[in-house]
Amino acid sequence: MSLLKIENLNKFYGTFKALDNFELNVVENQVYGFIGRNGAGKTTTLNAVMQFIDFDSGTIYFDGKPLNKDDVSYKEFIAFVPDVPSFPSYLKGREVLALTADFIGIEASERNKRIKEVIERTDIKYPNKKVGQYSRGMRQRLAIASALLKKPKLLIMDEPTSALDPLGRKELLDLIRSLKSETTILYSTHILGDAQGVCDKIGLIENGRLVLEGDMDEILRSKVTNAYVVECERLDEVYKLLSQHAPFVDTIEKTQRGITFTLKENAKQRDIYRLFSTYDVHIDKLYKQSQSLEDVFVEVLNNENSV
Repeated sequence: MSLLKIENLNKFYGTFKALDNFELNVVENQVYGFIGRNGAGKTTTLNAVMQFIDFDSGTIYFDGKPLNKDDVSYKEFIAFVPDVPSFPSYLKGREVLALTADFIGIEASERNKRIKEVIERTDIKYPNKKVGQYSRGMRQRLAIASALLKKPKLLIMDEPTSALDPLGRKELLDLIRSLKSETTILYSTHILGDAQGVCDKIGLIENGRLVLEGDMDEILRSKVTNAYVVECERLDEVYKLLSQHAPFVDTIEKTQRGITFTLKENAKQRDIYRLFSTYDVHIDKLYKQSQSLEDVFVEVLNNENSV
């Protein structure tokens, strides 16, 4: 079921058109990756959904109902996590959660239980330390815990991993991935590797317009390169064979997956199998390499901007 749907959204800043008949469709219990370059319109879209700004025309639907600027009751079911959360440094993590619980109206009888649940859910290791002593990653976890207090139907995250180191990013992505059974996540980012690792569906925005949308796996499968991947136990032997006895191979390299190589023009996949059969070499897998999300991103934007 569609939880958040945007139709023909337009937003001007003076003469600059930030959103151009923009459309988006986020269904329940998925992580929707909202990707695009800086300045493409991601933050403007999120601000419009949260009604932090007005838009000029179009309609935003939440849970089947069009948003009305005179009725903000839908925000009871939406939580927002900014890219750099800010909390008073003198407060303890648990105190931040207690104030949030009070602000959103959680009954006193339920408050401690809910706070304990979100602390455990987000693995905040030091809830009784002052926020000023928290790492960036732990402050991000605190922001997510605060958002989860209200049990939102939709969790909007704006560049949540942009300020984190590699380990902090991995841990946060694992957390985000685990949350999709509990809520729907609109995940805005320009870090494409993060989006590829965590998102079920993506929407690519460029110049205020949606230029690509679809299931992550289907998009990546539909975009294949001219590269093949061999997986086997005897990598050195296969590498030597392809390097020295395969005139149809153009480029070759060892990767984490196995051996990746490209074919020269007019070469066929059957040439590879014939070579392995001739030299009696067993391989586990041979397949065409899919593009990464970064490859798709570059290809789509190059096509879009060449028109």
